[in-house]
Amino acid sequence: MSFLKNKDSKTWIKILTALLILKILKRKSTYGNQIAEEIKKNTQETIEPNPNFLYPLLREMEAVGYLEGYWENPNTRGKKIYTITESGCNYLQDLKKVVHTKFLEIERRQKAISKFLFEEE
Repeated sequence: MSFLKNKDSKTWIKILTALLILKILKRKSTYGNQIAEEIKKNTQETIEPNPNFLYPLLREMEAVGYLEGYWENPNTRGKKIYTITESGCNYLQDLKKVVHTKFLEIERRQKAISKFLFEEE
């Protein structure tokens, strides 16, 4: 799986969320709700992942080998703990480059618009 092929807005959100997930899991293994809380906290509540988006993305990333998941208690299947894999670490670096490039382009455009709108005439 590579999110990098398609650049529509839904894919952009997926790329950004995948990067956030991988960055969080690089620090420590954790479960889905905690990942959502970390994303919310680390983006100053700019991004609040919907569980209906987050959990399918976690399963997709697990299916392609970027993450490994295991049940905290296999008998109750309460919390699934996710860990980044070596493949996920490599993909993290690819996503960082893509997102950084996109952010630089957003900043460039924002500055141009801001300059036009707010520069004294």
